[in-house]
Amino acid sequence: MRDQNVPISGPFIIEKSLQFAKALRYDEFRGSNGWLANFKRRHGIMSKVISGESKDVDDNDSENWITETLSKILKDYKPEIIFNADETALFFQRLPQKT
Repeated sequence: MRDQNVPISGPFIIEKSLQFAKALRYDEFRGSNGWLANFKRRHGIMSKVISGESKDVDDNDSENWITETLSKILKDYKPEIIFNADETALFFQRLPQKT
């Protein structure tokens, strides 16, 4: 998952470890925060804050999208009902900020 830039949180690691323990019929495993800390230390896993852009968008792609796709989408709408929402925060299914 990390090779696809998907954040992996501590609770996710614990949940997966509980699934593995159950599949292996290891009933004593609890997946505590202490276990997680030791697991991360043993395997060199660090939590890092995710920030910035991972990749830049090609300017030509942006221009093409604006002139071709966006114009097709907006042609059925009157200008007075179109609003700018580029800085509106939307946190539906928000990803964790640390990985």
